This record gives sequence, C-alpha cells and structure tokens, in this order.
Amino acid sequence: MFPHVFPSLGEPFRLLADLDWPTFLTMFWYMAVVEIPRYTLGFVIIGSVMLLGFRRTRQRTPTQQRKAGRLRVSAIIAGHNEAAAMRKCLVSLNEQTRRFDEIIVIDDGSSDGMRAMLHELRSEGLIDMALSNQVRCGKASSCNLGFEVATGDILVNLDADCSYDRDSIEKLLAPFDDPSVGATCGNIGVRNTTESIAASFQAVEYLVSISLGKRVMDYFNMVICASGAFGAFRKEALDQVGALVVGPGEDLDLTIRLRRAGWGIRFVHDSWCMTDTPASFAALIRQRRRWDRDTLRIRFRKFRDTFSFNNKRFKATETWEQVEFFFLNFLVTMIFPIYIGYLFYTMGTYAWTVLSAVAIVYIVLDLIGFTLAALNCGRYPLKFYLGLLPFVLTFGIYGGLFMRMVRLYAYLEEMILYASYRDSYVPQRVLNVLDRY
Repeated sequence: MFPHVFPSLGEPFRLLADLDWPTFLTMFWYMAVVEIPRYTLGFVIIGSVMLLGFRRTRQRTPTQQRKAGRLRVSAIIAGHNEAAAMRKCLVSLNEQTRRFDEIIVIDDGSSDGMRAMLHELRSEGLIDMALSNQVRCGKASSCNLGFEVATGDILVNLDADCSYDRDSIEKLLAPFDDPSVGATCGNIGVRNTTESIAASFQAVEYLVSISLGKRVMDYFNMVICASGAFGAFRKEALDQVGALVVGPGEDLDLTIRLRRAGWGIRFVHDSWCMTDTPASFAALIRQRRRWDRDTLRIRFRKFRDTFSFNNKRFKATETWEQVEFFFLNFLVTMIFPIYIGYLFYTMGTYAWTVLSAVAIVYIVLDLIGFTLAALNCGRYPLKFYLGLLPFVLTFGIYGGLFMRMVRLYAYLEEMILYASYRDSYVPQRVLNVLDRY
C-alpha cells in the first residue's frame, strides 16, 4: 500500500528536474510566490549588509567616554521562584567588567524561600535592594516596581536564570553614548543545545533569527523588540513613554512605544546572554503560543493605527515594519493550510511527491541561511555548527511545518477567543484590569 502513497527517494528530484514553469507554478505556487521571494530577498539583504559591513558602534571620543562613565547603571532582576538560580546569577553580575552601581532584585510572590534568600544575599553585599510582592503580580509589574525605585540613568532588565559573558554589560551599554538611543538589547544563545531535539532546533532558530536576523534589522534601524531577558533602557525614555504594561508581551509593547516616540533601539551582537530554552516540545508549544498570541494582539489591535496614514505619529519605517510582518509572517501562516489542502484536493496522493520536492528546496534554503548565520556569529567553534547540521537539514519540518502550525493555532485562538487575556504567565486578576483591544 505505502509505495503507492509515498514517493520513492528519487521521485521528488525527478519532479523538480522535469518541471516547466507553468506546471511549477501550479504545483508550487506557495513556494514560488511566498517562500522563495521571502528567502531570496532575505539572502540578498543579508549578503549585501555583510559585504558592506554591519552597522558598528561608533568610536567613542574621550568626552563621550567620560560622559558614558558617569552614567549610573541599575540592574533590575524580577523573578518568581528563582531561589535556586539567584546566587549564581548575582555572582556573575558582580564579575562584570562594567560593574552595576546598584542591583535591585524583586521577589514576585515566590513560594520557594526566595524572599528569605534575598535578605541573606543583601547582607552579603551581593545586592543593594531586595523587594518582595506578597502575592504574585507578574514579571512586568515586578519590574515596574524596580524601575520606580531605581536611581540609575540606565536600567538593565535581566533574568535570573540566564548567564552573561563577563563583558556583556559593558558592550550592552556602549550605544548609549548616542543620546537618541532609548534602549539596547543583546544577543541570546541557547545554553542547553544538546539537552534535547527541541533545544537543538531552537539553537538553529536563535542563531538565524536573533544573531543574524536582529543584526540585519539593526543595520536598517528596525529592531522591534528589546528582550525582557536582556535589555537596557534609558530612564529618561521610560519616563516619557511609561514603563511596562503589566501583561504578557510587555517587552514588545514597550519597544514599539519607544520607537513611536522617536527613540532608537540598538542590537548589540557581541553582548551575549545564554539561556535554557524549553527542552520538550510540549513546553515549547506553550511558550510559542503565548508569544504569538501577544504579538498579534499588540501589533494588530493595540497599534493598529500604525497602518493609518492619517495618524499624527505616522512613521514610514514603523508602517513598513508592520507591513513586512503582515505579509511575511501572518499571511504566510494563514495561507499555508490552504496550500496543503489545495495540493491534496487537486493531486491526491501525488501531493506527497510535491511536498517532498518542497522539502528539498527548504533544505537548500535553510543551509544557505544557517551558513550566513554561522559566518556572522563568530562565537562558537566549528564543532558546534557541525553538531547542529542534522537539525539544519530537517529544519524545514520544524520551522516550515511544526512551528507554523503552532503559530496558526495561536493566531486563531487569539483572533477568535482573545486567549492572551487568559494567559497563566500573568495572574488572572492582573489580566482582568488590562485595557482590551
């Protein structure tokens, strides 16, 4: 039975070799109209940027160096049940080449003894201020408490369960020499790459989408999200636009508000934060559903006026970024199941051969993207990239099929059910008082 359903190994290659253009467009219209132009445009932009040289942090004059050295820098670490990770995080922060002027830690209603540990750490001199919520309020609310009491000119938002290179903070702060910069974000790598198949796929994903993708976006001054795990913010900018919205997706929401207010957002590619990604596919699905729901709510509901030319705060770059997201992310995701249904409706079991040919094209495109990312990154040894090669070759299944279906589900549950307002990431009593869009 199966030989009549699934293609032989050579059949997809013969299909690609024998196609004329009309037949190619009939069978592969999704790939031809959506994916190949998207990848090709990306490769052209990335290649051009790499040849021309990435946007670099300006050489600092002695006056700028003195001025930057006088900036007071506060670390804000908010966490829920982070007692096990907190000491290690604080020790690493106290070993930074650019020491913090104050470290503020907020316990968000923890039940693992974190509150008592913070008092102990303060007595040891590892932190300057320990605050505690009596009940859990969510990370954004806890960070805002830290922002309120911080005395720094620059506020660095950190996660307790991440690790940082010794010069990460120094590099993260360098762009603030430019008074127009309102926020910076650092590079994020996967620390638990070899823990599971899911973690290995995410290592490839982070390398391409963050290490390379954000660096290209920085070149065009289009960094859209300063991560809540590793971002620095100018206090003056926060005072102007307001602090974090106490709900999910707070880092994207704040970054968009800063951009709309005219502040620059910089990505510092050589300032590294290492994090553990979800090790199971179940945990990964929960995380990405939350991220994608929040993205849709914030972009298309809260900031829908970005598409309005009559908006007094209209900016072409902001509208272009939203349009790019709509076509290359949202629309691509929504059309995908239509394409799959079209194939099986018109071609029956021969659709498996077409999909196998599509997978071959994805392998080629993903190999090119991964190679560009590896050449750009420069952090890891060759052994690391070779170890990820099997996951690059199968990345089309992960990114092109699995994650796309997760994203589709997240978009639908947000559009139909407003699911982001029932997200366990934030206590329901906090979500109940959020503005609804």
